[in-house]
Amino acid sequence: MEQETPTKLATLKELMDYLQVSENTIRTLLAKKEIPFVTVGSLYRFDLEEVRNSLNAKKAPRSQ
Repeated sequence: MEQETPTKLATLKELMDYLQVSENTIRTLLAKKEIPFVTVGSLYRFDLEEVRNSLNAKKAPRSQ
């Protein structure tokens, strides 16, 4: 049986850099539960692929 490679979880700062948004924007998304996260103690951690998939699913369709 093959074991999955653990996913590296990003910090809030790494997510800010990845999405190119402010800390306030991330905290707003967290409060609205619009992005997936896990907590490690009192710290938030993010799977960047899951966040990207979640935000892409919420994207408004392009008008043509």
